[in-house]
Amino acid sequence: MGIQVVVMNDFRTGRKTKCTCSARRCRRFGAWAWKCCLLIALLLCRWETPAAAQGLSNFITLSNGSVLIDVTNSFSDSYYFLLNSTSLSTNFTPASALLGSEGSTLFQTNLYPFGSMFFQVEQFPLNGTNSYLHDGIADGWKLQHGLPVFGPSEATIVPTFYKTNWRAIYQTQTNLAALPLAFFPTNSITVVVGLSNVSIPVSFSKLFEGTLTYQLSGTAIPRSTGVTGNYVQPVGSVFVNNAMTANIVIPLVQEQDIEINRSIVIALSAPPLGSQTYTITTNSCVATVQIVQSSFSSNGLFVGSLTFTNGLFAGGQSVKMAMRPGSGNSTVALLDVTGNPLLGNTFSVAVNASTNGFQLNGGQLTNIVTNTPWGRSLNVALSFGSTQTNTNGMTYTTPVTMSLGGLTASGITYSGSGTLNLAPSQ
Repeated sequence: MGIQVVVMNDFRTGRKTKCTCSARRCRRFGAWAWKCCLLIALLLCRWETPAAAQGLSNFITLSNGSVLIDVTNSFSDSYYFLLNSTSLSTNFTPASALLGSEGSTLFQTNLYPFGSMFFQVEQFPLNGTNSYLHDGIADGWKLQHGLPVFGPSEATIVPTFYKTNWRAIYQTQTNLAALPLAFFPTNSITVVVGLSNVSIPVSFSKLFEGTLTYQLSGTAIPRSTGVTGNYVQPVGSVFVNNAMTANIVIPLVQEQDIEINRSIVIALSAPPLGSQTYTITTNSCVATVQIVQSSFSSNGLFVGSLTFTNGLFAGGQSVKMAMRPGSGNSTVALLDVTGNPLLGNTFSVAVNASTNGFQLNGGQLTNIVTNTPWGRSLNVALSFGSTQTNTNGMTYTTPVTMSLGGLTASGITYSGSGTLNLAPSQ
């Protein structure tokens, strides 16, 4: 005799294939919908190489009355039944069930006490609703959760640490699985201080209509009474109108000084269980907005001092400098000299900047100081010379000239020179 193989419907291709073996042409059986059947008749006699099957490459081993059927082309989106019968004229009965694995799925069974046995391998989609026991729980879900597929049914059993039975758990999870999944397509966004708002994109696995809710945390401070803060607290929800994308918009505060980098953490929140309209997963429901002080991730924030040593005595002034977006595609240097009576708290000058450093040559500032003790306004002008770096490129020295007009009633302009010394902030 030998081995006989018949391959029926493959639910992936929808095609039927009839194979012939060395012994004789195989008998053909009607196929079930959404399955692929492999019929193998194993007789305890001379061994021959099995024929290849459409959609499944099958290798069968017979040893000491034990049969190994290796479905080498199984799929992780499927599960498989092994059924057997002692005769082609009688119904096949289930022997075992296994999940597919994008590779080898190995069935093992015994021929004892029968002298010969016919086997049938059936393939089903894992997301299908087939239930061999008709107990309201899909077979694929049972295999994923370690429940018996062929009986006895555990649909009404309440598992440990749960308050509902397996059928209710299955129905809840199935209902949730049918909902749109809300997630952040990117989990990190970087913005530079000075932008009016930041928009965080949200995606859905299918069309969604309803209210998406979220919560904010992080090191950034929301604006409140008496507190400037870094952002304006949004309402915490956004309505999505039958779409697969949405945006969470957070207004940012226009900060006038330079401080540490801060972050806003956005976490999607799901509605209470029982009234959920979308679902979330822990690995894609959190995104972070980094609010940075400089346009450059490295060599973009500097600290140092501004000192005048010739012509004018203005004292030493601590300085922080950050690269910020200017008009168009330009970059400006924002200098924070908080508390300076002549220059104000902050001012910006033109700069030629890159990740390798900066050049302030040609930068200028004009400022008018009013409400002076002597009743006259002061006209302050600041000019920057060519920036020089030391040999290790870590210290930047720029000559600075300052002139003051209106200091005396004569109208004479006084000037002085000094240096701006800066180093990258650690």
